[in-house]
This record gives sequence, structure tokens and C-alpha cells, in this order.
Amino acid sequence: MNEQEAEAVLQEIHGLRQKCSNERQLAALDDLATMFEECAATPGSYLWFAGD
Repeated sequence: MNEQEAEAVLQEIHGLRQKCSNERQLAALDDLATMFEECAATPGSYLWFAGD
């Protein structure tokens, strides 16, 4: 995921926060948001996620 895609995801974070049902989910979403914000702010950066 490049910085443009990370920017698009950040726009959806607020809607996802409303769907979280507990503090653990909110904390995980906040951690992801931090990574997306850093990626979006750094030209040429990428986020890579490992599948499960």
C-alpha cells in the first residue's frame, strides 16, 4: 500500500471507529491509523501487511 492508498484509508478510519465495540478494537484501529498517517506523510513509502 503506497502513500496515496494510505491517505484514502485514513478517510475511512472515522467510520470504522464508530463500529468498534470495545477498547481493544479502538486501540488496534488507532495503531493502524498511526501507521497509515506516517505512510501518507512520507512520499515514496509503502506499508506491507503479512497475510494470516
